Amino acid sequence: MPPVGWSLVAWFAVAPMLIATRDRPWTIRAAAGSLGGVVWGLGTVGWWLIPALRNHLGAGTAEAAMMTIAATWLYAGVYLAVFALVYPWLGRPRWLAAAAVWVLLESLRGRLLGGMPWAHLGHALAARDHLSQIADVAGVAGLSLLPALAAAAAAERGRARWTGLTITAVLVVAATGYGRWRLDVLAASARPERGVSMQVVSGLHPQADRVAAYAAATRAGFDLVIWPETAVPGHLQDDPAAAATVARVARAHRGLLLGSPRWDGRGDARRYYNAAWLVDSSGTVRTVYDKRRLVPFAERAPIRAFELLRRPFAPGANPEPLDVHGLRLGVLVCWEALFGDLAAAYARGGADVLVNLTSDEGLGGGAAQMLAFSRLRAIETRRWLLRASGTGASVAVDPLGRLLEITDLALAPGRARPDTIHTRHGGWIPAVLVVIVLVAQLRGGVRTARRG
Repeated sequence: MPPVGWSLVAWFAVAPMLIATRDRPWTIRAAAGSLGGVVWGLGTVGWWLIPALRNHLGAGTAEAAMMTIAATWLYAGVYLAVFALVYPWLGRPRWLAAAAVWVLLESLRGRLLGGMPWAHLGHALAARDHLSQIADVAGVAGLSLLPALAAAAAAERGRARWTGLTITAVLVVAATGYGRWRLDVLAASARPERGVSMQVVSGLHPQADRVAAYAAATRAGFDLVIWPETAVPGHLQDDPAAAATVARVARAHRGLLLGSPRWDGRGDARRYYNAAWLVDSSGTVRTVYDKRRLVPFAERAPIRAFELLRRPFAPGANPEPLDVHGLRLGVLVCWEALFGDLAAAYARGGADVLVNLTSDEGLGGGAAQMLAFSRLRAIETRRWLLRASGTGASVAVDPLGRLLEITDLALAPGRARPDTIHTRHGGWIPAVLVVIVLVAQLRGGVRTARRG
C-alpha cells in the first residue's frame, strides 16, 4: 500500500475504534486513542524513520526505534488520544463536530512544538488532481475535512450516519466539479514561458566530491543555477576550495542558489544555520536565507528532555523573497515545503516562484512522502515550485500541482498570479470549524437543560 494512502486507511480504521470505546471510561478511550495514534504513526513513517535516525544521528537500532516510538507518540498518539477522549462529549450532529475537531487537531499538530505537518488527511488527496484543486480556497485543512467527514459519519448510527455520508458525497461532488473547472481554466496558463532561465541540478550528493560533481553537471547559458540543500556539505565559510568553485560557477552564469550550513558569532555565542546562499554573477554572496522551520530531533529538540544534538541549529528570521534578475524567489529549505503558511507568506510578498532545496539523503520513502505533500504548495499559491534534491531527480510542480521531471525552466518576472483565497485568508477553515464545534456544544447544552 502506498505510504500516503496508509494515513487515509488508518483514519477510516478510527471509526470502529470510536464505536467500540465511546461508552467506555475516559481512561480506556485515551489509552486506545494513544495506541491507535502510535500504530498509525509507525505505519506512516516508522519504516523509513528508523534507518534515517541511524543515518543522521548515528543512533543504534534500539535507540532509533525508541526515538521513533517517542516521536510517533508525541506527534500522533497524543492527538488521537485527545480526540478519542472528547469524542463522546461532542454535541450534535456529532459526525460534523468530530470531523471539525479532527481537522483542528491536525492544524495544532502543524504548529505546536515547532510544528509537524506530516501526513495530514488532505495530503493523501494531493495526487487526486480533480479534488486537490480546492486547496487554493481551503488549503490542506479543506482537503482533510472530506475524509474526516466520511469516517466520522460512518461511526454514527441510523439516520445520522446516512445524513453525514450523503452530505459528504455532495461536498466531494462539488469539490470535484470545482477542480475540473480550475483545471480547464488554468491549464493553458500553467505552461512555462520566456523569461529568466533556470537550471536545477540534483542527485549528486552520493559523489565523493559533490561540489565538483555539481559544478561539472552545471550547463552554461542559464540566468540562474539551483543546487540542493547541503550541496556544499561543510560550512561554506570554512571551505576555500568549495567557495572558489561556487564563485566560478556563479560567474559563468548570472547567479547560483545553493544550500550549505553556515555559522555566525564567536565562542559560546556562535549559532549555526541551515542556509541557502545566493551568489551573483560577480561571484559575490548577495544574500543568505536561513531555514526557519527546523526538523525535530535532527535539527532541534521538540522538548528539551529530548535534546540530542550538541549544537542544534537556530531558526532564521522571516525573509523577503530573493530577487534574481527581477524574478522573485520564495526559498523553502527541506521540509519547509510542508508548511503552507510559509508559502502563503511568500505569495503575499510577491514571489513569482517557490524554490525547494532539499537533501533527501538517507530519508528513503520519506523523501517521496515529502514530495507528495509539497505539491499542495503550488496549488495553494498557484505558483510554480522547483525542487532540487540531493539524492532524487529535479522536479518542477506546475500551478495545478502536476509533477514534471525537468531540469530547466524559464519564467517571466513580475507575472505572479493574484493571491488565492488561501494565501489571503489561510486560517478561515479552522475558524469556521471552531464555530461549528462551539455551536454543536451549545446545542447540546441547551438540549440537556431542556431535559433537566
